[in-house]
Amino acid sequence: MNTKIIEENVDSCINEINALHSAVSRTNWAELNREGFVFNLEQNTSKIKTIYLKFDEINHEIKMLIEKNSPDFTEIINEVAKELIVLEANISMEKRKKLRQELINENEPIEVPELYAAIQQKILTISLKMRYNIDKARNFLLSRKTSPLSKGTTSKGLVEALQKKEDELNELKQKNIELKRKTYFGNLAEKNIADTEFELQEMDKQLGITLEETKKSLKTHFAQISYVEGSFIQLKKQIEEIENNYSTFTQKTIELIKDLKKERDYSKNLALEIEKDTLEKRSEYTKQLIEFEQKKNDFEEKIKQRYEKELNALKKGIEEKNLALKNSQKLIEQLEEEIKSKK
Repeated sequence: MNTKIIEENVDSCINEINALHSAVSRTNWAELNREGFVFNLEQNTSKIKTIYLKFDEINHEIKMLIEKNSPDFTEIINEVAKELIVLEANISMEKRKKLRQELINENEPIEVPELYAAIQQKILTISLKMRYNIDKARNFLLSRKTSPLSKGTTSKGLVEALQKKEDELNELKQKNIELKRKTYFGNLAEKNIADTEFELQEMDKQLGITLEETKKSLKTHFAQISYVEGSFIQLKKQIEEIENNYSTFTQKTIELIKDLKKERDYSKNLALEIEKDTLEKRSEYTKQLIEFEQKKNDFEEKIKQRYEKELNALKKGIEEKNLALKNSQKLIEQLEEEIKSKK
């Protein structure tokens, strides 16, 4: 089977996966309304389906090569098929949601930003998995171009080089995380989440103490009917203090939840972005190493052919000289015989 067609399909598939990832990550789906979410979901589900069909065809073509170490992509193809069913079900559900809202429960929110963000993360994860596996297909096809005699001698060097690059990528990844964290959060507040949590705990203790004191005051006032008016004023102040403390407590709790959600979403997006960059760099390094090895082998082959040609020429020259020498010896012997016969 002609592998050039398979290589073209693989390159086309890689371009489509990259385009899918860029299209999905370009917008924050949690900020979309229902119509915008349905539109984006339909468009990108259609792209995933196209990539899925092409990936299935590539898997079939690689199997037809009938080679021992050929990769099998059946697992990822089945996984994408299941995810397509889920995505299409979400599209149908969102299209029916407005009608169901009017018929069943008018107070139920039509838009669910958390669901939109979760589906966006799901599609990004699918695109990275497909990219990782299609890179395996491309590396397999590139490795087939390397001559069999050179594979055994270069595999160890390739593994060591890839490991070195992997370590460099991990180091850069950590630096990138810290840099993006500072850029993303900026000088949000001098107090971090841990400090806020500690303050909430202290405020909770104070609230508990205040409540106990209030209970004691109530018991005392029940026993002192004559001081009801003055005690009521004091009790009112304590209740107002509790309400103020509770309001502050609630506000800080909401701020903490927002910070945690923001950090969670940032971590997810950053992990996906770093994984995508790692896959692209790993694929590029592998391709460059294999191409370098192929060029080295071609150079060695040319040198070998050149020296073989020169060696054959030397052998031919020596054979011609030996033949001339033998002919000279025969001529001398004939002359000697003629001289002897004349004597």
